[in-house]
Amino acid sequence: MVVGRKSIQHVQSKGRMSIMKIQNFTVQKRQSVIKVVYGGLLVIIAIIMVAIDPINIVTNWYMDMKEGSFLFKMYQKPSYQLFSEVWIYNYTNVPEYLAGTDSVMKLQEVGPFRFQETRTNEDMKINKEQGILTIVPKITLKFLPERSVAHYKDVSLYMPNIALIAISTLAADKLGYFANAGAYYSISALGSTLFRNLTAEELLWGYHDPVVTIANSLLPGWIDFGKIGILDRFYAEKQESAEIELANESTRYSIKSWNNSTGLIEQGFTDWNTSIPCNRIKGSYEGMMVSPKVTKDRVIPIYRRQACRIYPFSFKEEVKGNYGFDYYRFALERTSFNRTSEYACKCEENCLPDGFVDVSKCYYGFPIALSKPHFLDTDPEQMKHFEGMHPDPEKHGSVLDLEPTLGVPLALSTKIQVNVAVRMNAGNPITRPLKDKVIPIVWLSLYCEEPPPEIVSILRLRFVIAPPLLITVEVLLLVIGMILGAQGFHRIWKPKYKLIQSNEEEMQPKRRKSLERRRNSVILNMSENMGFTKDDEELAKQAVSLLAIHEEDADIPDLLLTENQIY
Repeated sequence: MVVGRKSIQHVQSKGRMSIMKIQNFTVQKRQSVIKVVYGGLLVIIAIIMVAIDPINIVTNWYMDMKEGSFLFKMYQKPSYQLFSEVWIYNYTNVPEYLAGTDSVMKLQEVGPFRFQETRTNEDMKINKEQGILTIVPKITLKFLPERSVAHYKDVSLYMPNIALIAISTLAADKLGYFANAGAYYSISALGSTLFRNLTAEELLWGYHDPVVTIANSLLPGWIDFGKIGILDRFYAEKQESAEIELANESTRYSIKSWNNSTGLIEQGFTDWNTSIPCNRIKGSYEGMMVSPKVTKDRVIPIYRRQACRIYPFSFKEEVKGNYGFDYYRFALERTSFNRTSEYACKCEENCLPDGFVDVSKCYYGFPIALSKPHFLDTDPEQMKHFEGMHPDPEKHGSVLDLEPTLGVPLALSTKIQVNVAVRMNAGNPITRPLKDKVIPIVWLSLYCEEPPPEIVSILRLRFVIAPPLLITVEVLLLVIGMILGAQGFHRIWKPKYKLIQSNEEEMQPKRRKSLERRRNSVILNMSENMGFTKDDEELAKQAVSLLAIHEEDADIPDLLLTENQIY
């Protein structure tokens, strides 16, 4: 009888885990390691963000002064809306005062005459090696009749004759008795009077007077103009240049030099070693930008070419504005115009009372004296000569609002009054009614009420939106990183599948059941496939039973029939 015989093949069966479980274990291990790595990276990123403060890095990059940058364009053509208001004093009782009927001069404030001031900086060049920015400043005024009390051409005033008073006082200071007597008769012959009717336009932009015409003809190197006006002289076009500090953070955006000088020559500057705060331009600011990290104990020196001096602004208060962040308000010091002030200029003769600043050397020697409007914080004796002066610190004070971290100006209001200090020589009594008095002419307010929208947006992003957003991102990175790391470590140390061998007692029943199934399967297949007859079926079953495999603890191969064998 021919029976199909199959050979025996050895298959390894010592392992106590299936391949599927080994694969699952490997995947779980890899995923756990990845979670630990990613979690650690997120925690490290969060710590680095806390340490380096990316907001400051981005801000410094954005505020870097380089050609084409935001700050460069802002310097080139500032978008701040600057306005200049002019208020004129009208003298209403001149005949009575000159006649001796009234003992004081009565003043009526007329205004405002509002202008828009446009500032541009031309020929801007950055010198990276020296760390300076070179600019050529240009300022223009545009009259705004719709926002003024009236058109300046239509307003008539009775005013002191500035030309006559200025030249007479200059002669009194520089010339002797006989020269002053000659000047007196010349002025009288020309028909010039101590007071005269003027329109607001003439006062602001210049009027012709015989005294100025003669002075211009006789002294062309001294008087280079044919008419005299307040704004005409203040905003006279001049070829100027300035250097702005960029390298040193503590003095960044400050003026390094003006017209190649680090000081005001008109106020006695000769060299830096002998200079005083009054005439030091270097280290002062124009107000466009201030050095970052402004502290409350800091004094900010502001330079305005028209004012011909350095003016100190000190901390006044911290303001909670509508922008969402706090800022500092600096105010012009109360005693900044006094002779005892650190910023006062030296005076040896013709010294003015407290509260007045002599800027005559900046304006052809004319006795121009600056003060706060309405004689605020000046010598009370000067107030006694006038009626109609109402000084108000809130209305007539000067303030500068700054965001202290970056030094960005938010608002500005500087107010100054132009006066004429009258002195007389016995040979020229034409100015006797005004002798030793400081005569108010006009006061001006230069202000910017709010920063441009783009500045507000940047500052809000920097101080309102970015900080909480950054903190949220840092916390999320830290928390997520710690959770991922904890999960990864937990699965590494306590995995779901363990490579351990089960107890023999636990494995035996399972093995017996498996062998029984294999035995039955082999018997069934052999009985079906090998063609046994019914008579031989029992014999085949016994033969297969004898060939059944019983696994023991040692390595025993599985048997598979692979080749036919003839019994």
